[in-house]
Order: sequence, then structure tokens, then C-alpha cells
Amino acid sequence: MFKKIIVVLAVLALIISCSGGKKEEMTPGKGLSLGLGNAPIFRVGPGKDSTGTQVYSFTYVQAAVVFDADGKITDLEVDELEVSTPNYDGASMPHFSGWPGSPEPNFTNHETEKVDSKAPTTVEAISAEVEGWKTKRDRGDSYGMNKTSDWWKQMDGWEKQLIGKTIDEAEAFYAKYTNDKNGRPLNPETKDAAEKAKYDALSDADKQIVADVRSGATMSINDAHGYVLKAIRDAWNKKKAIGG
Repeated sequence: MFKKIIVVLAVLALIISCSGGKKEEMTPGKGLSLGLGNAPIFRVGPGKDSTGTQVYSFTYVQAAVVFDADGKITDLEVDELEVSTPNYDGASMPHFSGWPGSPEPNFTNHETEKVDSKAPTTVEAISAEVEGWKTKRDRGDSYGMNKTSDWWKQMDGWEKQLIGKTIDEAEAFYAKYTNDKNGRPLNPETKDAAEKAKYDALSDADKQIVADVRSGATMSINDAHGYVLKAIRDAWNKKKAIGG
């Protein structure tokens, strides 16, 4: 999950091994800190099953963040675990059917997208469910965003935008360049009056930033699908000096 973080630490180790012997040069990760933050969210949805029964889910966001001495993000890796009730019709979605012995909930057949049975709640069945859970990055190309782009690609796009900023700057950046209603990057072709007014008020330079953001991501990272900024803030609050 955190390949980029590992690379950063490996480079630090190489610098240390090649240092000239001065104490200040041999201090590993001088000025850098690492935080692992998280942010859970419960969601009513996505949608309902074919019988009209509500689907429920939760998303657990984790962010591994390296900060420099000025508090700026120098490296960042975000992943999310999303788990739903078994009546959701997405084949790659991790499920949780309940504790062993609890009433068996609706199970949606992923081929027909119809409820055709009940999900078993034996110890064996629940164990198999949990052991098969995959994060959104683990789900890879099987988890698309509106069938146009994969989640992990869009998350990489957002990470690129947030690197080099403090968490305060990242939050301000997000507030400035996204739709106030849904948290998605501003759309120059929007029909929504409020979003259009916000976009039109931007300078040409700011509009170019919007275009740059949209080239990598059009999803929100601050809604019921996952509170990424909250997880990064949590990483900042929990940071520890690297090698200090």
C-alpha cells in the first residue's frame, strides 16, 4: 500500500550511509516526520436492492503522510476500505453480512443484480467474507468511477495536487477549487448556477489550476465516499519524527 513511503525511507537510509560522519548529517530523516491517519464514515447507501431494501456501507480511509520541517506534505499515500451489506450489487465490493447467528440479510446476485437468496451468517461464512476484504487500491481496475476512470488513478491525481502543501494549505486549496455542494473539482461546463459563479470568479491562472486538477481527478475526496482530508489532518496530528 505504501510503496512511495518506503522509497522515501530507503533514500533517507542511503543518504545516511553516504554521509561524511558529522553528527548533524547522520541524523536520519532530519526535519521529516511520518504520520498514519485515518477517518471512518458510515453511509446510508449506495442505493437500495431490487426489493427496495436499503443498502448500508462504511468507508475507512487511511493516509500515510511524510511532512517536512515546514509541515509541507512531501509524500502521501491514501487507501480506503469500503464495506457494504451483502445486498449491494457491485461484484468487487467487500461485504459484511453480520455477526454469526444474526438474521440472514438479503444477498444480491451480481450477475442478475437481483436479490435471489439470503446471505449465510455462520462463523465460516463471515470469516470468509472478512478474509476476502480488499481496499480500493487492492480492487484496482475492478473499481471504476462511473465507468470512466479507476478510483486509484483519481486518488493518485489528488495526491499529486496535495504534495507540497501543508494540511491547512491543502484544505484551502480544496475549498477554492471544488464544488461547494459535492466536493468535486469545479466543472467549467456546469449548468449549476452556484458552481458556475464560483468558477467564473476565478482568475485565468486559477482556471488553469482547475483544468490541471480535473486532468487527474473529478471525484470528491471529502464526502460520504471517504474523508481523505480528515485522514491527512489526523496524520498531521499523529506525526512522529523519522529517526528522531
